[in-house]
Amino acid sequence: MRKLIRNGMIVGLTIGMLSATAWAGRGGSTIAIESAIASGSEQTVLAELERAEKLACMSCVKPVLGLVDSPSYRVREAAGWWLTKRGVRDQVISQMEARLTASDPVAARNAADVLGGMRDYNTLSALSAYLAKPLDEASGIAAARAIGQIGHPLGLAALQVAFASPLAGVRAASLAAVRELRAKPGEKAVTSAQPLLPLFGDADVNVRRQAVMTAGFVEDRAAVGALSTLLTGDSSPLVRKAAAWALGQIGDAGAATALQAATSDTDPLVRSVASAALGRLK
Repeated sequence: MRKLIRNGMIVGLTIGMLSATAWAGRGGSTIAIESAIASGSEQTVLAELERAEKLACMSCVKPVLGLVDSPSYRVREAAGWWLTKRGVRDQVISQMEARLTASDPVAARNAADVLGGMRDYNTLSALSAYLAKPLDEASGIAAARAIGQIGHPLGLAALQVAFASPLAGVRAASLAAVRELRAKPGEKAVTSAQPLLPLFGDADVNVRRQAVMTAGFVEDRAAVGALSTLLTGDSSPLVRKAAAWALGQIGDAGAATALQAATSDTDPLVRSVASAALGRLK
């Protein structure tokens, strides 16, 4: 009897879970969306937009359009995602692209985040042009992030141009965005490590760290020597830790000496990551 009861409970839970999954993204209303926005809570707004994913409601469009200028970039991106499923998609894209050619850096930042949420590769041209000459660092970071979110390999050229940006945040964001791009069919990675190597010597710690992480992500053995040098000689433990991780990802036995030395690093996290990386060498 107990077994039957337990099985009954399991079946009941399973049915309930399937029902919840089936209704995910189905619900909401204009009032519910407006109430979520009025709450001022990022999480509440995000949850309500997700709940209203499949909601057929033209009256809901207006309040969500107002979210393109939310102070939260996560809400701006979610607004773009939600609006792209509606009949105003082309209108919103046109408005956001127009912002990228105007003179307001905040509006441009917000527009880039919305376009990132929409994930339409046809907007790469506008985002790439903006990234080449952003009005400020925050909007340039948003443009790089949007190109990464779109994920199309054609975005690589614009990101590589931004590697030479005078704005450290834009350089770092562009390096991180490379990791989001899809490789072309038949290719393992969207790029080799070669364009990344000059950034290993960047004056900014975060730029070096992002360059190193991207090199590890593309798993190019050509970066092993430069990564080994950073692992044993960079002044930042964040960069040394990233270098140890990258060498483990690449897995080349040529990194063994540097990784072994790093197991005695002054930073405990570097020592830990280096030890783990040693076990990944082939």
